[in-house]
Amino acid sequence: MRWMVALLVLAIGMAGCESTQDKSARLEAEAKRAVKRHQAGGLRVRERSREIRVEDTVLLRDANGVAAVVLLRNVSRQAMAAVPLAIQVRDRAKRTLYANDGPGLDPSLVSAALVRPRSRVAWVNDQLNASAAGALSAVAGAGARPVEGAIPRVEASGVHLEDDPSAGLSAVGTVTNRSDVPQRRLVVHAVARRGTRIVAAGRAIVDRLAPGASARFSVFFIGNPRGARVSVSVPPTVLR
Repeated sequence: MRWMVALLVLAIGMAGCESTQDKSARLEAEAKRAVKRHQAGGLRVRERSREIRVEDTVLLRDANGVAAVVLLRNVSRQAMAAVPLAIQVRDRAKRTLYANDGPGLDPSLVSAALVRPRSRVAWVNDQLNASAAGALSAVAGAGARPVEGAIPRVEASGVHLEDDPSAGLSAVGTVTNRSDVPQRRLVVHAVARRGTRIVAAGRAIVDRLAPGASARFSVFFIGNPRGARVSVSVPPTVLR
């Protein structure tokens, strides 16, 4: 009888114990479900993130459209993935001209893929309606997934400006997956600064990138990057 009780206690203990691997898988599944909910019913941010701060927002306009740039900072000691990010553009009467809360939006337009610990990142949305020409605000929401383990290494190299007679200046370069994790829907965020002022921004998408593979990208800007310093970030979207 005692051995039966001991086995029962052991089984209960094992059932209540969650390994680090199981926890990571559970958190990743929860994040994916959250993204699907955002896509189906639209983004809803009901609580601000404690880890991610919005440091600044910039709204850029030119003949090609409107782009939003949100500067995020992770104040925690852990990388955060799939950070919900709600943006609004309002006119002087506080009427909403644009919000990224509509159903069916790509995950990259309603969340930041990754913000590393104690670091800053620029997130770009260049899919705003061309009529959205008011003031931009942004809120980083709770519900981001803490990252367990090593982060896949994805790098951009050879970034430079090229002048296309039909499309204007673009930032071109190569993105390389230096990890053993296949990547999907990588977003290249490009921001051009003159001094500390953001004067142009844009993004490009690399649909798939196998381990060790490279791909060329071209980012077409909203705003004028001529003579500005261009920085590019490509956060991994698949972490394991």
